[in-house]
Parts: sequence; C-alpha cells; structure tokens
Amino acid sequence: MFFALSVMIMTGASVFAQDVVKTAKDSTATTVTTTTTKVEPVKTAIKTAELPKPVTDLITSFKSQGWEASENSSSVKQGTADFYEVTFKKTASGETKSIYIDAQGKIVEQ
Repeated sequence: MFFALSVMIMTGASVFAQDVVKTAKDSTATTVTTTTTKVEPVKTAIKTAELPKPVTDLITSFKSQGWEASENSSSVKQGTADFYEVTFKKTASGETKSIYIDAQGKIVEQ
C-alpha cells in the first residue's frame, strides 16, 4: 500500500513539474513588435520650365507622344527621396495623369 501511494505521489509530482517547466519556457519567449511610420510627402509648387534638364528632356519625349505638360509642377520630398510630380494632359482625348520623375529624368513608381 505504501508502495502504491509512493508511485501516485511521484506521478503527480512529475506531471506538475512538466507543467512548471513548460510555463517557464513559454514565459521566456519574447515578442518583437515593429511599427512602420509612413512619411507623408512634402510638395512645393514649381514652374515646369524651372525643372532640371533631364526632367524637361523626358517631358519633351512625352510631348512627341501627344501629352502636354501643365505649366505648374511640384517638387516632392518624401523621406530621403526627392522627385518631381508633373501632370500631363493628352491633347486628343483630354485624359490627364501625374508622373513622378527623379532629378536624373527617370520615372519613379509610387
């Protein structure tokens, strides 16, 4: 009888010890939370004629395809990126679209 009681106590202690170890392992887990802050663009009005030469060269290539640039554009700063927003109007259909161009005359995806 004493032996049976000893086995039951040992079994109970063993199960309890496993729960304690599992809880201890779970409590050592760390959670890392990252927060992404979106930087809003800062736009400054600028005359299209005052844009850098690589940008005006690209505007000229759009003009040959039937797109006319508006007189006013924007210089845009978003975080560390600087680019220009130029609005074009299709002379035949009246469709308009804005394109972002960097200082080297390359189109920037937004």
